[in-house]
Amino acid sequence: MDKQHLRKWYEQKRNELSPGDVDSLSIAIVRQFSLLSLSGIKYLHLFYPMVGKHEFNSLLLVKKIREQYPGISLVLPKSDLKKYTLRHILWLEETPLSMNAWGITEPEQGEEISPGLIDMVIIPLLAFDREGNRLGYGKGFYDRFLSECRPGIIKAGVSFFPPEESIEAEDHDIPLDLCITPDKIWSFGKR
Repeated sequence: MDKQHLRKWYEQKRNELSPGDVDSLSIAIVRQFSLLSLSGIKYLHLFYPMVGKHEFNSLLLVKKIREQYPGISLVLPKSDLKKYTLRHILWLEETPLSMNAWGITEPEQGEEISPGLIDMVIIPLLAFDREGNRLGYGKGFYDRFLSECRPGIIKAGVSFFPPEESIEAEDHDIPLDLCITPDKIWSFGKR
């Protein structure tokens, strides 16, 4: 299946999930996340779940990190919707957030963090395959961002569903190191 059809199919699969399903699958992913070693992680980049998109509820992970790992600083993206690029803002509890034109909740302002300082990034996606290739929303925001990061950054996707056999990768696509699902952490080796 080509990327366009695969994207629509996974959007439909996610839309069929009830709010209760999204909650229970998100809780299971956070439990899996607990199995990862976070030693050496100073800056963790993640995303705010989009309303109505049935995404992983990353706010559950935020709560866990803030309670159990106070030494980890959270970073949230701020989108440039014309250039399809991201800036990276330190996400404190008091950071003011608002929704952009695409319905993405982001920081209004705050301290900008260089991509080179980020140790781990949690990447939103629609699907992934057994090689760590990922299918996002199709605008390339995360590929551009990841190309600016230092070697060794941990690139972790989150998915409610198991992997596809194969997703066609293009030259600019940056694969995952891990993908966390409700019942397993898929590891693709350090790249």
